[in-house]
Amino acid sequence: MLGIIRVLSTDNENILMEHGTRMKELYQIASKTKCIGEQPNGIYDNESEAAAIPKIVSLAKELSQERDIDAITISCAADPALDEARLETDIPIIGAGVSGAHAASMVGSKVGIIGITQEAPIRMKEELGSRFHAYTSSPKLSKTTDLFKENAKQELLTLVHEQIESGADVILFACTGFSTIRLKNYLQKRVKIPVIDLVEAQAIAYQLIESREKDEE
Repeated sequence: MLGIIRVLSTDNENILMEHGTRMKELYQIASKTKCIGEQPNGIYDNESEAAAIPKIVSLAKELSQERDIDAITISCAADPALDEARLETDIPIIGAGVSGAHAASMVGSKVGIIGITQEAPIRMKEELGSRFHAYTSSPKLSKTTDLFKENAKQELLTLVHEQIESGADVILFACTGFSTIRLKNYLQKRVKIPVIDLVEAQAIAYQLIESREKDEE
């Protein structure tokens, strides 16, 4: 079973479970989700990320002690606390941003990233290397909660068109909140290049871990 760490604090069960629900729908992955506390706007800048790191590590340690959890994913594009959590646990820890970067690299050579922060996640860019094409975001959508605004999807579609016009041959999300609003489904009806969803990328990474473990048995 996959342990999912959400970096958005919420009491809304539907929002909390959205990533796990999506993985179950697409890949039949069983999961358990927990979220960090006191961060209703998630991670959106350096300060909010710094505040989240010890909370993520604590949740990772907690989940790793559960007998049915065989891997954990930090479902955030910035991969906060990825290295710290790996040092504190003895099971595989997946990062959403790294997973997405690998998936995008398999289907394109000019990866256009869209997100909600002013700059692309550092680790994601490092993983892409020369395949990184450009990053864009909208000042109207700077926090995860902004994604539930009425015109959020249209605003993000505009960013995607800008990326395509500048030469991008694949779109990579730099926000797991895009999965919560089912942005990929919306875009696939309107653009012709591949779109990489970070929740789906994490699910694929987990399947690879499961496959490796079965081979080792």
